[in-house]
Amino acid sequence: MKKKWNYKEIADKFYHLNVGALFVKMGPEKLKLIFNIIKVVQNEIDYVVWIAPAQYIATKAYLDDIAKVAGDDLASRICFFAIENISIKDNEYLKLYDISDRNKVFCVVDESINIKNIQTGRAKRLIAMKNKFDYRLIISGMLLTQGLVDLYSQVQFLDSAILNMTKTQFMHYFMPPFEDEFEVMKRWSTPKYEAKLIKMIEPYVLAFDLQDDFSIQYKELNFDLTPKEELSYEEEKEAFLQGKDKVAFLQVMQRFQYFYTISQNKVFALQKLVADILLRREKVIIYTKYLSEIKFFKEAHLFGNCKVAIMSGNTNKLTALERFEKNIDIMLCTYKVESPRLNLKGFENIIYFSQTYDYKDKMQTLCNFYNKDVKEIKIYDFWVNTKLERLIKDNLLRKKNVVNNLSRVMLKDKAMEL
Repeated sequence: MKKKWNYKEIADKFYHLNVGALFVKMGPEKLKLIFNIIKVVQNEIDYVVWIAPAQYIATKAYLDDIAKVAGDDLASRICFFAIENISIKDNEYLKLYDISDRNKVFCVVDESINIKNIQTGRAKRLIAMKNKFDYRLIISGMLLTQGLVDLYSQVQFLDSAILNMTKTQFMHYFMPPFEDEFEVMKRWSTPKYEAKLIKMIEPYVLAFDLQDDFSIQYKELNFDLTPKEELSYEEEKEAFLQGKDKVAFLQVMQRFQYFYTISQNKVFALQKLVADILLRREKVIIYTKYLSEIKFFKEAHLFGNCKVAIMSGNTNKLTALERFEKNIDIMLCTYKVESPRLNLKGFENIIYFSQTYDYKDKMQTLCNFYNKDVKEIKIYDFWVNTKLERLIKDNLLRKKNVVNNLSRVMLKDKAMEL
């Protein structure tokens, strides 16, 4: 059931604040909500600066829907900027600065989770020039990916007075350090401090709805290493750790995970699962962490004579997407690839063949769809029974629990306003 927004109440709230956040999944209905807010002040502004990920701006359906909802007058005043270019292309940053310095501007930051890290160039530049924007609106379909700290820079962009603390103070107060069962130093929040943070930012949250527009059937598959693989894995670990008192955790994870990612039981299961999906005349996207996995699938002819589309950092992404949409049923994709937004029909399956420590990587795969006819997605999550995989699973579960708790608190607070 689609969320029914009180458009007038939301617009009035923004009008009195001049800043606000929409934590909602993007789509045509959400665009109506955004422009309902913008149109309240459209006679007071010269331009709308629309900052979004490059793959969004490269998607024709996304731009067409914005123009359609905006109407002719506002559509002609929208200036699009790729959020990545703000830090890597000085000419784009200077153009943004010049527009905002000379005119009254309404700034929209779509998927503001991309400025979660205050140390990045894009976050530093946007926060430094935030007062150049007369009105500021952030939208994100992901509340956080690493922890509460992801909200810090986003809120700073709206107004530094909301939190009134430095990042260090924020970390010490909301995320005190501790050592987990794997003897890894972590910073995690607790429900008590999560509720405190929500209380501080809730007045600026205009709408909250992170529910997907499609249902998800989730299946977890666990695989044992063969005795030979387990012996080889243990020998590789001992050789790598020999003579080292301390090693960087991410270095260990990258090295050890690579040893077992293409394990026999896991590969055979993938082959059978993909065959079953094709028999159902459905499409599937298979996410991998390493390019070497994709290379192995191709060289081993794992999917027989079936053609595959490949979406990775060194492929033509638009060509791969076009092939997948038209006449190919299997797409191999690496997690961090900046892929175009997917406008797919008849697509129903995702396989996470190898695991990622970054919660955002997996959540982003579910945010890539736009104007989709997909009503249900089946997700198959592949896990190998190793201590490292249990650590990765524990990390992802903790982050999911923080998001769920924040969502419960936020929705409760919103219900109390009714």
